Amino acid sequence: MKKTLYSNTVKIVLSATISIIIATRLDLEFSVTAGIISILSIQGTRVESILVAIKRFIAVSIAILLSYFLYLLLGTNPIVFGLFLLIFVPITKRFSLQEGMVVGSVLSTHLLVSNPIDIYWVINEFGLTLIGIGVALIFNLFTESLEHKFEENKENIEDGYRKILYSMGEALITHAVPIDEQRVLYEIEETIASTKALALEINNNYLFKEKKQFIKYIDMRIMQMDTIKRMKKHFQRFYMKYEQTKMLSNLTKEVANNLAEENDCLQLINKVNYLRDIYKQMDLPKSRDEFENRALLFQFLNDLEEFLQIKREYYLSIHR
Repeated sequence: MKKTLYSNTVKIVLSATISIIIATRLDLEFSVTAGIISILSIQGTRVESILVAIKRFIAVSIAILLSYFLYLLLGTNPIVFGLFLLIFVPITKRFSLQEGMVVGSVLSTHLLVSNPIDIYWVINEFGLTLIGIGVALIFNLFTESLEHKFEENKENIEDGYRKILYSMGEALITHAVPIDEQRVLYEIEETIASTKALALEINNNYLFKEKKQFIKYIDMRIMQMDTIKRMKKHFQRFYMKYEQTKMLSNLTKEVANNLAEENDCLQLINKVNYLRDIYKQMDLPKSRDEFENRALLFQFLNDLEEFLQIKREYYLSIHR
């Protein structure tokens, strides 16, 4: 039953129906409007639904009170309704209350056709608004947890990174690039983009506490992806002796095998620094090609260290 309530279609149908029934039982005029307000108030996340509800209620309050005084002073005719819109629409735009512009205009027409204008109609319109928004808010509490989907995407991203880095380690020895390398890279970037949206949605489903760790995690992986792209450019252009290549290849593969979220990367960073010290003890370059090659080598190591530092900073931020 609860899973069924996660469907937006079901929430719209039930909230609209219940709103109309409540408004009818309370003998409110134009009771169907409560159902329409409820339909418009169904949102994708809990936080979003509350923000929309607040803005809509403020806009509707302005519309009802403005209509009441305009129609009371100037009469109920289309010209006065046009004057109402001339004042009301700019107000909603100025204060970012567009969510209530249409509903407020509809409620104003109820006052426009009422006869005589009195406080009863103000109470009636506020009643319709509160019922529509209130019922929708209750149904918006039934929001499916997306954390399991986030975990699936997280595993896919880490598997993709592992595959790319391991391929880099292999390519340092074989000088051969996997045929599906670009496809894997593209698929990871697509997964990262969808997971970023998922993280924001998860965060917006918590009313009283934020779940920033989901956003922090995906931001960390986005930064690492930028570093991976730089690493790919560097390692394809330099060459080394087998012994030197083997050390760098092994380290790159070790990084690939230690991408889990709980790894603080400290030991790996120390290994990068140790390897850098070894390379510094190599003979000085004897030609321009050797010099450029040495520069690319150190840049690759710097990028590898940055890749690990990004992860370490993330690890420290969630374990404070």
